[in-house]
Amino acid sequence: MSSPQREGKRSVFAKLCENSSLASVAYVLGRMVPPSNRLRKYKNVLLAAYSTNRRPRVVKNNPIIIRIPPASVCNYKCLFCEIHKDDLLFPDRPANLITLEDIKNYESFLSTAYNLWFYGGSAEPLMNPHLGDIVKYLKLKYGPRISVNTNAAPLTRRLSDIMVDFGLDYLLVSYHAATKEGYKYLMTGDVERVDRNLEYLNRRKARRGKQKPIVDLNFALQKINAAESKAILNKARELKIHAVHVYKYYGGRNKLQDLEVSFDYDAKAGNRVLDELYAYARENGVRLHPKKPDYWSKQAAEVAWDPENYDHNRKCLLPWTRLQFDPVLDEENAHYVSVCNRINLFKIRYRKCVLASQEHFDKLWNHPVLQYLRATVNGAGANPVCRYCKNYDRPILRNVDADRYAEVRDQAVIEFFDEFRKQYRYDEITGLEVLKENPYPDKFFLDRMNALPR
Repeated sequence: MSSPQREGKRSVFAKLCENSSLASVAYVLGRMVPPSNRLRKYKNVLLAAYSTNRRPRVVKNNPIIIRIPPASVCNYKCLFCEIHKDDLLFPDRPANLITLEDIKNYESFLSTAYNLWFYGGSAEPLMNPHLGDIVKYLKLKYGPRISVNTNAAPLTRRLSDIMVDFGLDYLLVSYHAATKEGYKYLMTGDVERVDRNLEYLNRRKARRGKQKPIVDLNFALQKINAAESKAILNKARELKIHAVHVYKYYGGRNKLQDLEVSFDYDAKAGNRVLDELYAYARENGVRLHPKKPDYWSKQAAEVAWDPENYDHNRKCLLPWTRLQFDPVLDEENAHYVSVCNRINLFKIRYRKCVLASQEHFDKLWNHPVLQYLRATVNGAGANPVCRYCKNYDRPILRNVDADRYAEVRDQAVIEFFDEFRKQYRYDEITGLEVLKENPYPDKFFLDRMNALPR
């Protein structure tokens, strides 16, 4: 996700990437930019434009977008979240609260990042007590654009002060219900506490004469919370929210899966709700993202998985521009590493794997498994995971048939690593493990479910 302010920047970057001559100019200019701390991110963006245009297997830029989880635990048990699967598989999982020293081990590539996301997934970033110090350090030394997604319940006054005073750029707040009862049921928290926290943040911004952090709400629409739509927009206006992101519910192993809450089961009803929501927003001056409704186009009954039914023309540039880390639930001081949400490529034990220097980071960023991904991400010869990702029916399948979705996903990941190992050889790196399958395949979950007392 990205804030509206970033979209203009990204469109300029896209123009550089799409035009071969402009990409070459960007490369020359990038080589000329001095590598000072505050200019590294701009130098890296120019080099990345050249890489995304040429798409080599081995790249000379660092990723421009980094995503890191500061924690692997959460203070909520939202009904729509896969935290319930996490709790079943790993009830005593480590918190994996990264420290400033851990961040310094990642400094070789964090120093060149243009956008840095501290995100949660099924965890809450603000539960990490070191996050404020990490934000201060990175902002003062390198000045990347830093964003955080959160439920905002742990948004303390001290953390709000740091966010405002040191220029945190963007806060995306999960806000899937607005009434006290609806929020408590769906998100298991206290919406009034969240509102008070956001009100304090607004007061701090006003006192300091600051516009940042820009605050948006994230609202994943489904049947149960559709009735909360107007209340959410009313709260957005009251809390001076910049925009409300209206997304379709994204299913999985959660407490709502068997209730068929997705509007994929009733596209006409979902589209009526979207029309009413966007009309109400226009009438009340609330900005929505996307600007136009993202309508449902298929019914659940129309979905029949065909592995070759994917978009051959869709170009993915993430292997050249993005690096993301995901929580490890069964080991301390570890992250999974990839460039997207479809497949984890590595497990990194970040207090054993040295990445503080560019030389060490290049061994990860240009690792043979990433070279294979870059060579096979696009076109008719796409690898199994990328074909699965670009399949037209994949998002719907996840919402309406969790068993089949997980089976297809896990098999695609196995085939990806099998194909990689047939074509490439690689050296072992201390603290960095190349995976062979989805680290938490659905079989683990189903076996645990079947073992529960009935």
